[in-house]
Parts: sequence; structure tokens; C-alpha cells
Amino acid sequence: MILLFSTAFSVFLTRLLVDEINEPVSVLLSHMKRAENEMYELIAHNVYTDEFAYLLRGFNHMIDAVHRRDRTNKELLNSFITVLTAALDARDPYTAGHSLRVARYALAIGKQLSLPNEQLDALYRSALLHDIGKIGVPDAILLKEGKLSDDEFAWIKKHPALGEAILREVRPIEPIEPLLAGIRSHHERMDGKGYPDGLAGDDIPLFGKIIAVADAFDAMTSDRPYRKGMDIRQAADILRKGKGTQWDGELVDLFLKHLQEERLLSTSAAS
Repeated sequence: MILLFSTAFSVFLTRLLVDEINEPVSVLLSHMKRAENEMYELIAHNVYTDEFAYLLRGFNHMIDAVHRRDRTNKELLNSFITVLTAALDARDPYTAGHSLRVARYALAIGKQLSLPNEQLDALYRSALLHDIGKIGVPDAILLKEGKLSDDEFAWIKKHPALGEAILREVRPIEPIEPLLAGIRSHHERMDGKGYPDGLAGDDIPLFGKIIAVADAFDAMTSDRPYRKGMDIRQAADILRKGKGTQWDGELVDLFLKHLQEERLLSTSAAS
């Protein structure tokens, strides 16, 4: 009887010990798998034995470090983008603020599309940097007030590809990669007559199509040394007439809806 009781008690203790080991190991493995998928979550409770408590605390410290690194990288990326945008604006004071306005318009279109936050962030940054390739265009061409010659316009048409090439030199490339398609393709047209690649319709990346609408609107409504900007109603009419040929019709409609919601455009002018 005593032997049977001792055996049963030993089995019970063994199961209890196995359970005590399995639970923290399962918790740790579960969080490590999430970490492999870049889902960095702290382990919420830690009531295990000293050895496992030490291991889980170490895991939590690692996750804290990852979060701090990500915050630092995001701040560095934002600073880098701000510096590049300021450098471009400094070259041409008459277009200062253009990149920021285009980014805000693009973001408004993205919100109308109900894009997720991660895509909205990438869209905003892509739009901020859409003209960064103009840094590689000679001042005599970039700042010319009169009509450009064919050769000069050929230089201007290089700026989307130049912008992509400049940003491809950034390391690490991963935070920049989602921005590149919009930068390269923001002068493509729905009818395939744009540049630099002559893309048409659905072959044009979404960010490029969004930035194209935002860029055109700001270019039309902004003052230049040689002309006054159009009023919003006139610019909206040009966007509407270019639906399906120069710009994506759905995106134009969403942008005009945004202007209407902001009371910048009357209901009749938006339709």
C-alpha cells in the first residue's frame, strides 16, 4: 500500500513538474514565433520559478530593445526625409512647401480609400519625396521661368527615375523600398503617355496614381513668378476632364470629395 501511494505521489509530482516546465516554455515559444513575424510583444505575466523568470525577463528586455530601436529608426527616417525635402525647397523658393502640400493631398486621398495606417505612412513619405530627383536637374533648367526647350524638358522628365536612384542608395533599404514606386511613377498617365516608363492603367502603382492627382492639383493652384495659380474650381474642372486619360477617375472623384468635405469646393463644382 505504501509503495502504491509513493508511486502515485511520484507520478503526481512528475506531472506537476512537467506542467510547471511546459507552461513557461510554451509561452516563450509562442512569443518567439510572433517575434519571427515581427510581432514584438512583451510577456504579460511572469510568475514562474527563478530560472524561467530570469529567462522570460531576458526575453522582455530584448523586446524592449527592439521597440527602442524601431522608434529610433523611425525618427531617423523622418529626419532624413525632412532634410531632403528642405534641401529641394531651398533650391527653388517659388515651389517651397509644394512637397508638403502634395503629401497632405495624397494622404487625404489615401484616407478616402481607407488604406491601412502603415500604407498611409508610406504614401505620405513617398509624396514628400516625389520630386527629390530634381536635385539632379541643373539650376538653369529647374529654375527657368520661360518655356523649356525639348532638350530641357527631357532633363525634367528624368527626375522621377533620378529620385528613385538616389533613394536606392540609402541603407538599410527596407524602410525606403515602399516609397520608391510612387516616386518613380508619379508622372505616368492612365493612357500610357506619361514618363519615365510609359505605364498605363492598372500597371501604374497606386501611390504613383495618387501622387499624380495631388501633384497636378497643387501645381495648378500654386502661384509661380510667371503666372498666378488657378482657383480651385478651375483646377477641379481640369482634373475632371482628365479622368481616364491623364488621371485615375476614381482617385480624382475621391479627391474632389475631400475638397468638398473641407468646404474648399462647392457640391456643384465637385460633380
